[in-house]
Amino acid sequence: MTTDIDATAARIHDALRSAPSSSPSHRALHAKGTVAEGRFTPTGELADMTSAAHLVDGSTPAVVRFSHPGADPGVSDAVPSARGVAVKLRTAQGTHDLVAVSSPAFLVRDGASFLELLAARSPDPATGAPDPGRMLAFVEAHPESLPAVQAAMGARVPASYASLSYNGLHTFFLVGPYGGRRPFRYSWVPVGGEHFLDAPAEGFDLATELADRLAGPPEAAFDLVVHLGTPDDPTGDPTAVWPERPVVVAGRLRLDRVAGDVEPIVFDPTNVTPGVELDPDDEILQLRRVAYGLSYGVRTSPSD
Repeated sequence: MTTDIDATAARIHDALRSAPSSSPSHRALHAKGTVAEGRFTPTGELADMTSAAHLVDGSTPAVVRFSHPGADPGVSDAVPSARGVAVKLRTAQGTHDLVAVSSPAFLVRDGASFLELLAARSPDPATGAPDPGRMLAFVEAHPESLPAVQAAMGARVPASYASLSYNGLHTFFLVGPYGGRRPFRYSWVPVGGEHFLDAPAEGFDLATELADRLAGPPEAAFDLVVHLGTPDDPTGDPTAVWPERPVVVAGRLRLDRVAGDVEPIVFDPTNVTPGVELDPDDEILQLRRVAYGLSYGVRTSPSD
């Protein structure tokens, strides 16, 4: 990897912070969200594949943030869009953050392309809206972005944050207790299945729906589904959609309550524990680590 990660991440962060909806008081992206608490309980199916104890046995408390991917904390939930979930597991071995979105792939594979994407999506001064022609030109120059773009164009309004599947996008490695190493990706799959709304009621709010849900039945729970890769699968490219692979249900996340004030908090997909390793060739993963830190620093700095 030849990219200057720190410098490129700073440029990306600056570009995101220049958006009209950006504010130092909230995240540069995924600004609108709600937080819940629950527990993750493993099935034990990964016992021979990883030395990460929390993925094998016991039960771990979880802090879970659901979000809209944009920079506007006031965006309507009735607008079709991708959604995100970030799960923080504080284990005896360290913190494990599992950060996922409802898209099947990331939009770009490197920092230079990310900056091109932000330029293509920037508002046209004449209209105040992005120029579709610039976005089309970007996709033509970056066909690897097509799966994510198509998913965004076909997004629907979920009936609940708890009725949507979320994908981790990046490849990680399970490191076994006896030294084996296997690539994997993961998804959070709703236990009650996926459900969408064709005509959301006026004022529909996903945070309110989740609070009502957690106050009584139905439950909110997700299975952590691990997709087991092969040595031939692309591991450093989050735009690449894997072919169908064997899956293992590694555990279940049950949400118990809406959380109180848990800020300041950051969910960093490079936070893993022994037994789980990153792909050092995944440039986007490294950029996210630095950019998230910069965003966290801005929104937690004392105001003048």
